[in-house]
Amino acid sequence: MINFFRRWLRTQLTYFASTLIPAILILSFGVLAVNYWPAYAWGSTAIFAVTVIVVTFWLLWDKK
Repeated sequence: MINFFRRWLRTQLTYFASTLIPAILILSFGVLAVNYWPAYAWGSTAIFAVTVIVVTFWLLWDKK
């Protein structure tokens, strides 16, 4: 029972880390981009979002 709970908790934390942390990073970068270089905010935020998504998938990819 404890092993089941640990696996479930690890799965939930992995899901949390793989969805909310990148989303928070992308939103905060977008806010900073609009404040500091508004002419390039859309493009730089899109490039940052793609980079964060690729890094997230690369880190979470099952390397068996």
